[in-house]
Amino acid sequence: MDVHQEDRYGLYVDLAKLITDCPVAYTGLLDEDRQFFLAKDFGGLIDADEVPRHLTLCQYALGTTQPLIVPDLREHPKLKNNPLVTDSPHWVFWGAYPLVSNDGLVLGTLCTVDYKPRVMAPTQVQRMQSLANNLTLVISLQMEERDAITERMSRLAKYFHHAHPDVHPGEMASFLDLCAGQPVDTGQLQRLAEWGIVTLDGKQPDLTAKGREIQSQHGLHASTFRRHLIAPKKAIEIEDLFAMME
Repeated sequence: MDVHQEDRYGLYVDLAKLITDCPVAYTGLLDEDRQFFLAKDFGGLIDADEVPRHLTLCQYALGTTQPLIVPDLREHPKLKNNPLVTDSPHWVFWGAYPLVSNDGLVLGTLCTVDYKPRVMAPTQVQRMQSLANNLTLVISLQMEERDAITERMSRLAKYFHHAHPDVHPGEMASFLDLCAGQPVDTGQLQRLAEWGIVTLDGKQPDLTAKGREIQSQHGLHASTFRRHLIAPKKAIEIEDLFAMME
């Protein structure tokens, strides 16, 4: 939550609108106080990154791992009094597809909205469930990746704190740049050279055998950095995504 990544998650909103032919779609995570939107297309009627949980429709979708589809909110005993229904933007149809983690926790929802009553075909519901499952997988992988990176950085910081208590943050950053194959400020590498971690003898600074051992022990191989920093983005066709989901 609180990480703005519309470029990463906006595709799921676009696909949800395409699958259901609804003019509005959004996806967000919920905690005990609020709903934070990962991506949204409210047709310009709502411009907010988050809303209080008690004002959301999605609070009612967290009690089940199955889709909650309401053909006409105006006739729903609980939802008909929600401000989104009684006031502008006057939502009518609402479909919520829970984002369910592997351990059964509902992290949030992927939702579609229309201003008129609707009925979803079984194939539309199935595709939306597949889309929500795929979105949950992306969120979970990102969380796991961040946890792994945090653990690596923590172990690296502990190593330097133990072996070289006076290491400067800029020197650690330059070491990471060198591991990643990125341009390095050689001024930050002098003490690392004195400690036998890098060599400054050639035209370009490089890791010594000791430096490569540290790199290997902490999972900081250049290929890992390249995958996240400089790998070219490949365009994905919508048809390909549907095939992947099926």
